[in-house]
Amino acid sequence: MTRDTIVDQKSIRVKFWLYFSGMALFILLLLWLLQIVFINSFYKSMKIRDTEKVGRTVTRLFGKEDFEDTLLRYSFEKNLSLQVYNDRGGLVFPLNPLDYIYQPTISGDDFFTYFQPLLKNDKTEETYVADYKNENASTILYVSYLGEEAGQKYFLAVSANVDPVDSTVEILKDQLMIVSIISLMVAFILSLYLSSRLARPLSDMAKTARALGQGNYDVQFKEQDYTEINDLARTLNYATGELTDALEMRKDLIANVSHDFKTPLTVIKSYGEMIRDISGDNKELREKHTQTILEEVDYLTNFVNDLLDLSRVESGLGTLSLTDVNLRELTEEVLARFKSLKEKGYVFRIHGGGLMVCDSNKIRQVIYNFISNGINYSQNKKEIDIYIISEGNLISYCVRDYGKGIPKEDQDSIWERFYRGRDHHERQMVGTGLGLFICKNILELHGFRYGVKSAVGVGSTFYFQGPLGENEKGGTVR
Repeated sequence: MTRDTIVDQKSIRVKFWLYFSGMALFILLLLWLLQIVFINSFYKSMKIRDTEKVGRTVTRLFGKEDFEDTLLRYSFEKNLSLQVYNDRGGLVFPLNPLDYIYQPTISGDDFFTYFQPLLKNDKTEETYVADYKNENASTILYVSYLGEEAGQKYFLAVSANVDPVDSTVEILKDQLMIVSIISLMVAFILSLYLSSRLARPLSDMAKTARALGQGNYDVQFKEQDYTEINDLARTLNYATGELTDALEMRKDLIANVSHDFKTPLTVIKSYGEMIRDISGDNKELREKHTQTILEEVDYLTNFVNDLLDLSRVESGLGTLSLTDVNLRELTEEVLARFKSLKEKGYVFRIHGGGLMVCDSNKIRQVIYNFISNGINYSQNKKEIDIYIISEGNLISYCVRDYGKGIPKEDQDSIWERFYRGRDHHERQMVGTGLGLFICKNILELHGFRYGVKSAVGVGSTFYFQGPLGENEKGGTVR
């Protein structure tokens, strides 16, 4: 027996069919109980309620001019027996001509059984139900005290017969049998159809997910007729897109890391061989070659450090140690690392100053990456301007270069992991090309506003904005 022929007890189709069929059976069972088993009880209860309702209505109308007409009307309309007695047990209404001669009365036992308790117990009404022996029939008797007129007390007796409903039950049984068979057939077919229709989108998604798991990243989860299914499809499509981007990023990372490691290693090996074969005895040339090797080693060290920073940022292990940080002094510390570039003609200018509430070590890294990014795109005009500007309770830090600029359509992408704009593997002047993504995560960890303003051929300004230090609030920074 194959897997497809085995009924999966946990399948949505099976579960839905069972639940739907169970609900149909429950409704039919309830219908049988109400219409067949309890119909006599319901009928009797309904008859008692109707009898009491009529008795109370007539009792309220006692003393009205149309009282007798009301009694006759209810007798015919409701098929009830309504009689009025006086306190001697004599029948007052209704009377036929012979009754005026014979003056019928209720028996003394019945009077003391039904009417006397109303006076004795200070009650206004009472209902009695008597079942006939060896029969399914019953009699309902409602009695009430009407009141007193001309020194006499009057009582109302409303009686009704509860006839057996066996013939009606037999008819209902035949009808319910037909209804039950038709309902079960319809419920069975409808539940199969609905369960299949409900489960099909999930089955299609499962097939698509298996294809995705086998490496087909071009799959698309289709939306269906249900809001919840559509939400799931959109979520899975988003996840598929993120997975595809992650794989592309992994390829980019391998390519970038391979290139950035291979180039300095090749240079180190070449200059090492040159020292061995050519400049070993030439002190000036040997020192030059050795300096090149040291610079490449520093580049590799920085690259590894950036990879470690990237790993820490992506794993979310970063914590903040917030203090009032002097941004001008912090910038001067960072610029000291670019001493060799100053000797090559680069000019760095700091404008303004002030304190910012931030994590000194992490913001130092942001400043370094912003400046190094500006250097990498400022080969023609070797100038970097740094602005520190206070604005109310906020302080802004801006790094401006005069390089080739960034196209508007790429300005959002430069903050992404392993930005694909570097697929040509252009060697950075400084840094490793991983800095902006690290900056983004550090600034978002602080909750700072950040961004870039750039125009092609004009240059770029990278900025971030955070809270002003406590000692600077209320004053002007110069």
